[in-house]
Amino acid sequence: MDDYTIMDSARQKWLIALASITVFMFSIDYSLVNISLPSIAKYFTATIAHVSMVPLAYLLVVTSTVLLFGKLGDIIGYKKIFVTGLVIFVTGTFFCSIAPTLNILLGLRVYQCIGEAMFSPMAIALVMVLLPPSIRGRALGLMATAQGAGFCLGSLLGGGINNYLGWRGIFYINIPIGICMIVLAVKMIPSKQRQAADSRIDFIGAILAFISLSAFIYAINSISSLGLRNQSVILCFLISAITLFLFVLQEIRTPNPILHMPLFLNRDFTFATASAFCVVFVYMGLIFLLPFYLNMVRGINMMSAGLLLMIPALMVIIFAPIAGILSDRFGSRVICTIAIAMTTIAFFILSRLAAGSPIHSIMPSLVLSGIAIGSFLPANNKLVMIQAPSDKQGMASAVYKIINSTGGVFGLAVLPLVLIKKVYAQAESMHINMASAKNSPEILAAGFDAAFKFGMLVCLAGLIFAALARDKKP
Repeated sequence: MDDYTIMDSARQKWLIALASITVFMFSIDYSLVNISLPSIAKYFTATIAHVSMVPLAYLLVVTSTVLLFGKLGDIIGYKKIFVTGLVIFVTGTFFCSIAPTLNILLGLRVYQCIGEAMFSPMAIALVMVLLPPSIRGRALGLMATAQGAGFCLGSLLGGGINNYLGWRGIFYINIPIGICMIVLAVKMIPSKQRQAADSRIDFIGAILAFISLSAFIYAINSISSLGLRNQSVILCFLISAITLFLFVLQEIRTPNPILHMPLFLNRDFTFATASAFCVVFVYMGLIFLLPFYLNMVRGINMMSAGLLLMIPALMVIIFAPIAGILSDRFGSRVICTIAIAMTTIAFFILSRLAAGSPIHSIMPSLVLSGIAIGSFLPANNKLVMIQAPSDKQGMASAVYKIINSTGGVFGLAVLPLVLIKKVYAQAESMHINMASAKNSPEILAAGFDAAFKFGMLVCLAGLIFAALARDKKP
């Protein structure tokens, strides 16, 4: 008998609401913190490099520890890890709001992010384990909508909160929400869970994964400022590669792996996660580049650019629940394939625009990219999770989160790098200095076109992976 039968329909609805609100909670936190970085730097009289460690700490901690917590959830129960993570996140949020120095804020941010690394993959695992298959896609669609709403609302509220309450005010929002979620989780989530076949923890594997992922993310984030040939960047890549090799050997040999390697022998799981990597890669790179494109090439002020960038977020909010329902009816494969095809078209449109093209010509790409990511995420999430055994849903959810995080890191590092390289090449061919090149909309437009064309190639790779990832048959 499936585990979801222990919940009646009313509790299933409460679970969907709980999972969606917790996703909303960490997405609005991430958005608000990023928007508040200039205020935090000004308050502590810190450099941009120092304050940039705040979002970097988030990426490092969440990505490098989520696999351990996914395994722990499979062993001791998703509810226990979920509730514990919420408690850590809420207490960390409170202490961040009263941090006296930037270094203490960084330490508390690490503590807070450990909580997020615990509860965010468990939210997906709970949905997959405790809900019937007929409504899982709908639940994941609502979670994707909540995530889009969190990012969207964070962008809207961030400026006002900083103006009236200061940067500390950005942490106040999640404290009452988090307390309510803890109470609701304790009362509504059943404790019963199918036990994992392997109840031991591979701590050596966890340490190797932590080192490999941390070194890799730090190196990728440092490329734009230090360059590929920098000794620190090369050393971090070397450390990451060596520890990754040792990690794979450890997971193959140990009887209690933290990562179940046979998951990747399932071609549908591997192709589905590969397509997710490609989509998050291009989307995060696009969202990063568009404000600069609109301002530097099109001459649009940042307020107007911010309003334009609300379009993709609104499309995610509208289409994610629709895609979730459709994936329950028709399967995920076709929806994921169509979504990536739309993303490819969006990048093609952007790559064909010239510096003098009318501003309304960018609208179709904004709409298409928003619809695509909103449709892809819930369908792809479901496609990945149904490939994993029922006693390894926490691990599979952690893998999915790592794939998304690393894809986003790649997008934020690689697409801007392609842009910069193209601008340098254009400036050299025209025999002008970089200061002049940065003030030339035509040269900058050529750089952005190169980045968008590279993004289109990544989309095409993702399209192939999505078409190859089959839905699991009953």
